[in-house]
Amino acid sequence: MLEVFVELARGALFLALAVAFLVLAWMFLRLARVFSTTEETIKEVSEQVVPLLGKTHVTVDNVNSQLSQLDEAVGDVADITGELDQTTAVITRGVRGSVIKVSSATAGLSKGLSAFFGGSDDQTKGRSVRDPTVDQEPPETPGEGT
Repeated sequence: MLEVFVELARGALFLALAVAFLVLAWMFLRLARVFSTTEETIKEVSEQVVPLLGKTHVTVDNVNSQLSQLDEAVGDVADITGELDQTTAVITRGVRGSVIKVSSATAGLSKGLSAFFGGSDDQTKGRSVRDPTVDQEPPETPGEGT
């Protein structure tokens, strides 16, 4: 009777090992299908991404080119602004000096005519007709002298 029990136990063990082997084989087949599907998906994504990366590279190159042109234009505008500022300062000094000279000449002529025709010059007594800013240099503006 013990021999029958041992044979039955061996048979059950063999059957259990066979079932475990079949289950393990079935799992490996499913895993192989998962890997196959993953490989196909990666290939499809690569086929789409590689051209997209090439187009992105071209787009970035175009943007860099446009930024370079914009940088040059901004630099030119900055140079022109500096030159315009210097020109304005020179013109302002020239006009200011001329206006002061004409104003002084007009005041002197007015005073001389008043004195010649015997008018009173009480308004100008004790005051200097000369503008104290005539000999002063205008303050330097930013960007001047560069």
